Amino acid sequence: MRVAWMVMTIVLMPVAAMAGTDIVATCYQTCADSTHSNPEYKACVVRAADRADQLLNDSYKKLQDAVRADAKDMGQSPEVQLGYLKDAQKQWIAYRDASCTFEDSLAFGGTSIGGNYSSCLCALSYERINDFERIEKAVMGSP
Repeated sequence: MRVAWMVMTIVLMPVAAMAGTDIVATCYQTCADSTHSNPEYKACVVRAADRADQLLNDSYKKLQDAVRADAKDMGQSPEVQLGYLKDAQKQWIAYRDASCTFEDSLAFGGTSIGGNYSSCLCALSYERINDFERIEKAVMGSP
């Protein structure tokens, strides 16, 4: 029952709640504490990474919408800013993938390979969600 509750908590939390979450707990410790084997752990962190990726996509779309709304309010076209955002996100994805490959390699061929990668994807996705929320609130002045 404890495992099901933790998985449901990760799956059902809204974006706003996740951005302020404990990333280490969500992407590493919860799965370590709630599973009893390496395959279970890896499956758990894959689910956590998938959920984080979905929330990141939602957050990215929300930021795009905020840029469009601000541009409209200012009587401007948002295309330049959206192009910068798209370019930055492509570069961030390359950084994320390279960083997570490095983190995964630290298993030096051990059984945690793959799990380290998924945990890293999860953690960096939540950090990026935090970045998007910071931009929207601090730079753009959105609520």
